[in-house]
Amino acid sequence: MDVRKLAACVLVAATAGCTVVPGSNMNRMNSVWFDDTPEEYTPAETDIQYIPINATVLAHLNQQAQKQPLSNAELEAAISSYHYKIGLGDILTITVWEHPELTIPSGSFRGAEESGNEVKADGSVFYPYAGTLYVLGLTTSEVKDLVTERLSSVIKRPQVDVRVASFKSQRVYVSGAVKQPGIAPVTNVPLTLVDAIDQRGGLDEDAAWGDVRLTRNGHTRNISLRSLYEQGAWSENILLQHGDQIHVPRNDADKIFVLGEVNRPQGLPMSRTGTTLAEALASANGINESKADGRGIYVLRNTGISRDENNNPIYTATIYHLNAASAVGFMLADKFALTPRDIVYVSPAPITRWNRFLSQLLPSIVATDRIGDIQNNN
Repeated sequence: MDVRKLAACVLVAATAGCTVVPGSNMNRMNSVWFDDTPEEYTPAETDIQYIPINATVLAHLNQQAQKQPLSNAELEAAISSYHYKIGLGDILTITVWEHPELTIPSGSFRGAEESGNEVKADGSVFYPYAGTLYVLGLTTSEVKDLVTERLSSVIKRPQVDVRVASFKSQRVYVSGAVKQPGIAPVTNVPLTLVDAIDQRGGLDEDAAWGDVRLTRNGHTRNISLRSLYEQGAWSENILLQHGDQIHVPRNDADKIFVLGEVNRPQGLPMSRTGTTLAEALASANGINESKADGRGIYVLRNTGISRDENNNPIYTATIYHLNAASAVGFMLADKFALTPRDIVYVSPAPITRWNRFLSQLLPSIVATDRIGDIQNNN
């Protein structure tokens, strides 16, 4: 067969089957010119859910995002029943009214902390006439009752007051993207997650406030301060304990990737208040009107990994499809909230895919034409 005829046959075959046209296209993600995959290779299982973006889907997603309760009955109950437990190194001030000689030695001009009673390594303090008192793990009210009972044998109806002059035994650790990383002391005032971050100057501008990590007794949980601050979901706020570790990561990884037929494909940092699909497209200088297919705007979202009965991984993903051929589509895009690591892809128009195919095919036609000329000359 003549080489030119062979090239023409290839051209006709390519025209009849647009799925072999090279270039990115969501409708043919699995089509390739040839397959060089090793025979022993087993592709990972995938579970992809396809969801069109419409008013019904947006209403459902918004309802899911706002389903957290606004109140926090568990936190309120924990705060109302909170009592500080005395620890090692704390300094107590024990006052017996009408008996100043028991409180501050004569001729001394020391402050409450300097003149107080430090809880020793064995958990005890010493007080005149009361002797050695084991106070570790007790509340100030319980220590008051203990001192009153001991002094009753030497003082008639003693009036006792016990306070913690210096809280040194308990603390939480705040690290990461906060103004002043460091230690927040646990005192007789209940300390919540929000309080601890505020004590350290608040969040930095580059804080990933949707993924704050709290580690307690070796277990870590993720807490979203975004839903707390934006929606008043106080269920995300908790009462802290001694030894808790709070880490606020940076938002460097909280990016959105805008690819395909946009004027400036790029990775965008996630906005502090959230980013919508319309905002992401606008940040990429909009779609390329001469090349893009407005009917094919996709959001690819990785939703995690599950396991089958043989413990093999199954990668799950959701693909949201927006038809923005009309202005209504962009109105929907403005209501569709993106999440970190989402991939926004704008499909090329059919003519764009065809032109790209021709740009790759023409060099081959030219080469075959030259081969034909050589054969004719011979």
